[in-house]
Amino acid sequence: MKEVLLTLLSLTLSGSLLCVLVLLLRPVTGNRVPRAVSYYLWLAVLLRFLIPFGYGITLPQLPQPTQEMVQQETILPERQDQTDTQTAPITPPSEPVTVEQPEITQPSAPAISLPGVLVFLWLAVGAGFFFWHIAAYARFSRRVRTSLAPPTAEALALFEELGHGSRVRLAQSGQVDAPMLLGVFRPVIVLPQGGPSLPPQALAAALRHELTHARRWDICYKWLVVLVASLHWFNPLVHWMGRRIALDCELSCDEAVLRALEPEQRMAYGDMLLLLAARPGRPSPWMAAPLCQKGKRLKARLLGIKGYRRPGKAAICLTLVLGLAVACCACTVVDMNPQPRAAAGESDPYQPLLIEYELAFLQQQPDAYPDLVSAVIAPYWGQDHQLGYVRRDLDGDSSEELLLGWVGNEFWNLDQGYVFAIYTLVDGQPVLAVEGWERSLYVVSEDNILCHCGSSGAGRTEWKQYRFDPSAEGFLVTLDQVSQPEDGEGAIAIGEGWMESGVSLPYIPFAGSGVRAYQDVLLGQAPFLCVDGSGQEVPTLLPDIPLAFSPYSSYASVTEFAILDLDGDGSQEVVLRVTDVANDMGGYVVLRQEGDEIMGYPSHWRTFWYLKTDGTFTYSYTAGTEDGIASARFGEDGLTLEKHIRCEMEAWEPKAFEVDGRPVSQTEYEAACSAQDQKADAVWYELNETNIQQLTA
Repeated sequence: MKEVLLTLLSLTLSGSLLCVLVLLLRPVTGNRVPRAVSYYLWLAVLLRFLIPFGYGITLPQLPQPTQEMVQQETILPERQDQTDTQTAPITPPSEPVTVEQPEITQPSAPAISLPGVLVFLWLAVGAGFFFWHIAAYARFSRRVRTSLAPPTAEALALFEELGHGSRVRLAQSGQVDAPMLLGVFRPVIVLPQGGPSLPPQALAAALRHELTHARRWDICYKWLVVLVASLHWFNPLVHWMGRRIALDCELSCDEAVLRALEPEQRMAYGDMLLLLAARPGRPSPWMAAPLCQKGKRLKARLLGIKGYRRPGKAAICLTLVLGLAVACCACTVVDMNPQPRAAAGESDPYQPLLIEYELAFLQQQPDAYPDLVSAVIAPYWGQDHQLGYVRRDLDGDSSEELLLGWVGNEFWNLDQGYVFAIYTLVDGQPVLAVEGWERSLYVVSEDNILCHCGSSGAGRTEWKQYRFDPSAEGFLVTLDQVSQPEDGEGAIAIGEGWMESGVSLPYIPFAGSGVRAYQDVLLGQAPFLCVDGSGQEVPTLLPDIPLAFSPYSSYASVTEFAILDLDGDGSQEVVLRVTDVANDMGGYVVLRQEGDEIMGYPSHWRTFWYLKTDGTFTYSYTAGTEDGIASARFGEDGLTLEKHIRCEMEAWEPKAFEVDGRPVSQTEYEAACSAQDQKADAVWYELNETNIQQLTA
């Protein structure tokens, strides 16, 4: 439903912009171009309101939050026992666990949603608007057609002369007060019956006017306007445009008539319009094409008759330029849902390293991660601490370094200041520049000077000040140093003063839940390895996922995600749902943490239907040969289906049934399916930044 609303909004904005452009061109054109040009320029605007294709243009977007901003806004819980945290089920903060509510059959799709209500309201009002016009036209047409009578001999003679070979019929009726064209498939020009008759010249001009309507299929044009107004009933500019089109339609027909008249006859044509306007009028539907109009429209038509002149060569050239300009603009559409793409240099080079630290921190196996700082992974005094990371430009080269250290600890006095590792970028890759441990402590002062306290035992302590310089050997340049006991009590005072100058760093704590590793992938800030059909592992960002399913659609997107243990191994996977226009087609991608990598396994759109909290789901083959219930399994062949309930079909008709690998009757098969339906559904969450941060924190 959200995609439908975005498409509708895109069309109404694109059409409105083109409508405004046409309006801005009118003072430029004035009477220089034929009225028919102005009339048909509106056709491009109408098509822009209807067709959801074209060259995309994007409205200015608000600046997206940087990764640092996202991290500072992330709410992370206090660290608990890590084993419990790692295996605990993911639960949104403000709603109960779905598994405790088995009576809810479809928790993943709320019965009432705001997009659904808006789409229903839009369709209801639009359909009412359209069918009201149909009913009004049908009622008027029936009343007129039932009162039709043969035309007078004089009128019939003029009509046969002017409309020779035309598909239009001529009649008269007492239900109309002015000549008009009625009908699309059986058009008829209806003349008023009774009252003063029109002079021959005026009658000929009136017939020419209505025949012009018929030749140009203006009534179909009017129905197109009604369709656009019904779809965009909420846009006042569309209704104003409809009135403008109706006036331009009559002005262009007047010009077609005036081309065949002499100058003195043109004034008689205007007098005829005044004569018809003086008659008591009866309401006619908007889709009819009456000759007579009143008020401002009549004034505009009379002024057009007075100022009419034949177009010259300059007018023809201007017409071509205008037509080309409007046609080019009509090919553009406002993109309300642009697919973000990671620009070069915007990916976070530190992200894989942070994920690796988090995995090592969870497992508490420093020997398995020899390239990481062991003091960060498993400090010797226990697990009552919190570790975190922060980015800070230490050398002023506009490239941030990654600092890892403590997020507060009662064992030491300095809160959130001690640094145990500093990484910098060398050729775009993170390199460990500074490493500390419990007796080799670093702090950072406000001016980015690194202060160090190193001790090899009682009475053997040294303090140093460094400037961080990636071009120097060892990445550090010594500024000053003192030692104890050589320099006595003065050295102790100086050294402690240096360490006290350290600032509290805004560390981002490691979440310690394992699902935290998915957060940056879901936010599109870190790639995952997508396993394609050939088994190759392709680094992929989340915004590029829809291209794998709908490479030629600009409406495909990742809309929802679910977090659950699919294969029962104690770790949780993330299932992404990819949808195209109107939530049709698309597919699924399963994100799975394997070691220090996030793997992505694409799956067909007929899998993961009615996903349950135990990881089972409904699947179906596109050829109609099989469907059933299965679970996801991961191995050397990637993502495979372990089938629990299976129905073989032939020409979409059931042929054989299996439950857990054994043949069963249709009754047993249906009983197994019924039991599957009773299981609790997995919760699908809308893919947005708030849900991602809450559910993966």
